[in-house]
Amino acid sequence: MAEEFLDISLETKKVMVGPTERSFKQAKEASESGKLKLVSEKIVEPYDGYGFTLDKGQVLRYELIEGPQIIDTIYLARERPTEEWADCFNTAQFGAMIQYEGDVYFSNTPFVRPLLTMIRDTVDHEALQKHYGEACGHSFMFNTGRCTEGIWESVGIMQARLRGDTENTLINACSCNSNFHKGMYEIAGEAIARSIKTPHVFMHYQCTDFVSKVPTAVTYHPNLRFGDIFKKGDFVELLAHQDLYGSVGLCPYGDQNRSDDYREFTCWPIRVAIYEGADGPLETAPDPHRKSMNVVDFIKKDRPGMITGKRGEPQE
Repeated sequence: MAEEFLDISLETKKVMVGPTERSFKQAKEASESGKLKLVSEKIVEPYDGYGFTLDKGQVLRYELIEGPQIIDTIYLARERPTEEWADCFNTAQFGAMIQYEGDVYFSNTPFVRPLLTMIRDTVDHEALQKHYGEACGHSFMFNTGRCTEGIWESVGIMQARLRGDTENTLINACSCNSNFHKGMYEIAGEAIARSIKTPHVFMHYQCTDFVSKVPTAVTYHPNLRFGDIFKKGDFVELLAHQDLYGSVGLCPYGDQNRSDDYREFTCWPIRVAIYEGADGPLETAPDPHRKSMNVVDFIKKDRPGMITGKRGEPQE
């Protein structure tokens, strides 16, 4: 009889996510029962970005107010913003590429700490999956992906040629990348904004299926209106486990009503609100206090205490 195989990845996920479950349930209950009080709010206009500080134990809400607007978000740990951030790989490693209530945003190596937990998501996922596939969601990570100025410049050249124009009109065009960099520049300053080279981006309100929709995972929804999938007042809430800098960029693709002419793209504002516990501070996940060091420091110290297995025998 074959030896039973231990799924160390699955067991590690249980260890990593387990300490966050209590704080998730308590924060979700506080939100659902109206036991949160508003700290600040901002209506972010189309084609713009907004940066904010988020304190440990606060709840962040992204709310649709006028239309189904796609957003891109990033998070940096305030105590070391150029070293630690919400990380796509570790989040997917201990969760999934698509996030739902209870899923955790983990930070990068070597810290690998829980930074945020999604505590509420009011989008009708049954309708979402009926229209776009049983594995579809709207909150996801896409290979640190986001639209950039370079992409839009290329799109502008292509569209100009199709129109018979000779001038490229999309140099340094509005993009998800430039929008959330603007927010981070305004809240954290130039040095920190410049340090973000390949941001790990978490998106909301874009229909996505990484399982059944091949080869293109991102599902576009032309002319989607409130009531089709998303509705007025839909929101996503996240509980902060650490003090963070956050920034949100409004995607210039908006509700994806058009794909042939950027001049007809339609975008909507969103509401960004921060709450705290009305009855006292909300509980957060414990800091795991990892002892692994920066890999370059580790190498310079001649890799002390490195754990290894055994060298395999040559195979024919």
